[in-house]
Amino acid sequence: MRPLRTRWTAIVPVLALAAAAACSSSPAEETAEDGSAAAEQSAQAPAPIEGVESFYGEYGDYVTVIAAVQAGEVTAEDLEHPFVAQQDHVDAAAGWDGANPEYELSPPVGGDHLSVWQTCNGSVYDAPLVEGNAVHSMEHGAVWLTYDPELVDQAHVDALALLIGGRDYSLMSPYPGQGVAVSLQSWGNRYQTEDPADPVIEEYLNVYILNERFNPEAMATCSGGNTATAP
Repeated sequence: MRPLRTRWTAIVPVLALAAAAACSSSPAEETAEDGSAAAEQSAQAPAPIEGVESFYGEYGDYVTVIAAVQAGEVTAEDLEHPFVAQQDHVDAAAGWDGANPEYELSPPVGGDHLSVWQTCNGSVYDAPLVEGNAVHSMEHGAVWLTYDPELVDQAHVDALALLIGGRDYSLMSPYPGQGVAVSLQSWGNRYQTEDPADPVIEEYLNVYILNERFNPEAMATCSGGNTATAP
């Protein structure tokens, strides 16, 4: 098992997440924007949304699975989906060959990633993103909305952009070939739909953005990250 980074040591079964967690290897400082808001959130898991896929298995959420890993009850590699407990910066490793991380799912919903997050202040991108940057945004509590441009017309793209634009801790981009009209992913969870006007899209955003049960880095910033799209 690769060692987990020391930022997990503040996790307890009932959270009081009032402080920011930072990635020390990031080239830019990841600061808390409003720690008091996290402390006021309920520590209870959200009511399930029909159709949402969870990749935490029997553990149910990020808080529980990381507590189990820390307690030695399970290793990340023993999990059905190890990526929910893997958060290394691949480009900070000695001898990194420059290759972007590869993911089990497309689009990914967690895992080792690049050290710079994708700016996610209600950010709407008109081209695909480097996945390793977007995964880092999800680590900060963001929801990433992707759409297949072959399956969603421009009117619906514009409507989705209105849902995302101005909504902090969210981002949106095309994802050619994803095979479903719209996919929403946050750390360890995913909702996919063939209906770009599906009302569950907005419900997912409301429930999973900065949800403390699934938020590896409470209130880490979405500002000041990468703004470029994939080459």
